Amino acid sequence: MKSWKKVTIEECVDILGDGLHGTPKYTKDGEYAFINGNNFVDGKIFIKPDTKKVDFLEFEKYKKSLNDRTIFVSINGTLGRVATYNNEKIVLGKSACYFNVKNQINKDFIFYVVSSNKFKRYMEIHATGTTIKNFSLKQMRNYSFLLPDIETQNKIATILKTIDSKIENNNKINNNLQNLNVCLIN
Repeated sequence: MKSWKKVTIEECVDILGDGLHGTPKYTKDGEYAFINGNNFVDGKIFIKPDTKKVDFLEFEKYKKSLNDRTIFVSINGTLGRVATYNNEKIVLGKSACYFNVKNQINKDFIFYVVSSNKFKRYMEIHATGTTIKNFSLKQMRNYSFLLPDIETQNKIATILKTIDSKIENNNKINNNLQNLNVCLIN
């Protein structure tokens, strides 16, 4: 770890911003979900049945530069929920911060950095507000951590993704067993 370099989030991303600070015009049959930090579940975007929708015109007005290098972090209300972008049709609300990780840095490594307890403690310490906590984009940009060379980033990210995959599979098995037990009991 001696060769690891101290960097900030800002140094690792091409763009960092947040979502719409207002209310879009919702429509029942819109195809774009208006999401916030509460839509980030287990590293993914979860569009709930009651998530409001907008049409293409609203999407065009408020779209952000999202791509396969985009990571989201909830920064308002519930802090520190994290997700990656997988081409979902979405418009971001203000409680969602997004950033696009630079190509020469392992996106999954940065995902684990902002998913860490250390980062969540940093958010809690630097958040403002008493009833509803807010974490500023400035604080997001300034978060510093140790970054290894790309080969080490890749190895660490691969190990952590493998562990997460095993946890996800175990959770699915447990859910299936619970459902089976319910069926057998009834």
